[in-house]
Amino acid sequence: MNHDTPHAGCIFCAIVAGDLPSSVVNEDAHWMAVMDIHPIRSGHVLIVPKRHVGRIAELDPSAQQRLFAMADAVMRAQEASGHAVGGGNLLLNDGIAANQHIPHLHLHCIPRKRGDMAGFGLRLLARTFGLFGRQANREALDGIARALAARMPS
Repeated sequence: MNHDTPHAGCIFCAIVAGDLPSSVVNEDAHWMAVMDIHPIRSGHVLIVPKRHVGRIAELDPSAQQRLFAMADAVMRAQEASGHAVGGGNLLLNDGIAANQHIPHLHLHCIPRKRGDMAGFGLRLLARTFGLFGRQANREALDGIARALAARMPS
């Protein structure tokens, strides 16, 4: 498989190519951070590689470092914007056996607040079974993306 070109039928490749709408928080030459259209919590961001990569083992160590550096920046922005208070979850479902629904690597940055366990747990469980619920409103996602982008560390 050629990882430098979009993979036919891949939703994340279509987002990176601009063929599908997204609410962009941040991007660089290799990575794109976008709002999750089915957020587990408000401020939920996905980080995807701009080239089609299925699993984390396909990334060299420097690319893995860049992925987690962007995740750190996103989580700092989530805290600074008030979407997270005291922490967050990084979730990477690596492969079909790990419940990866879309075969394009994506790291979830899920902001957390004390006392949100019941709602968080129910939404996470629903997603485990492929129940994503309604899509979030694009205008609301764009507003959150702008707020996070303004707080991304430089």
